[in-house]
Amino acid sequence: MGLYSGAPFIFDVKTTDDFHDFGKSVDKFGYHLQAAFYQIIAQKVFNLDIDFLFCAIGKRPECWCYPVQLGMLDEEDSEEGVIQVNLVIDALENGRETQAFATLSRPFWAKQADRKRREALVLEGGVA
Repeated sequence: MGLYSGAPFIFDVKTTDDFHDFGKSVDKFGYHLQAAFYQIIAQKVFNLDIDFLFCAIGKRPECWCYPVQLGMLDEEDSEEGVIQVNLVIDALENGRETQAFATLSRPFWAKQADRKRREALVLEGGVA
């Protein structure tokens, strides 16, 4: 989050397999929803109308360097993201969500690695 020429913005760095068609990544990973969510939060929490910028970095070097592109979503994708995010917020606020929330967990191996790190700290006399 920052200011550019006095205007607030959120800047998100993304890597992409297809640098020349970053729009595919936007669709595949729902980046338009992410941008809308952060803009809505900025408005509701900080009362800021804020731009959301992407920095797309290609994963394969071209001409000995990784290609970089800065940009914003087009108006149609921005509006669609806001519509979809607001539908979810509205459903949650009005109690129309009938399904219980799922329990989400990281993979077992990540939790096991955490436990081993804590055990090693205890054995070394550190704080767990």
